[in-house]
Amino acid sequence: MSSMIDKVTAEDRRAAADILDDLQAVLHAAEVELPSLGIDWRSAKATGVILIDLGAARPDVIERLVVVLRRGMRP
Repeated sequence: MSSMIDKVTAEDRRAAADILDDLQAVLHAAEVELPSLGIDWRSAKATGVILIDLGAARPDVIERLVVVLRRGMRP
């Protein structure tokens, strides 16, 4: 049986999963891989707050991400 938090957050959990898929697709297109990227389901289940965990990555991966973000910020 689902808990009350599961019922209340069902739409938010679906939305988080969708945005995570979008983020992974964009990062993949930019050739950036965040190996620990995922949704913190444990916290979501305990608190009802859904968080996307960017996780840990090597400095060279974050450097590549910074380059991609800077490029996207240019007018």
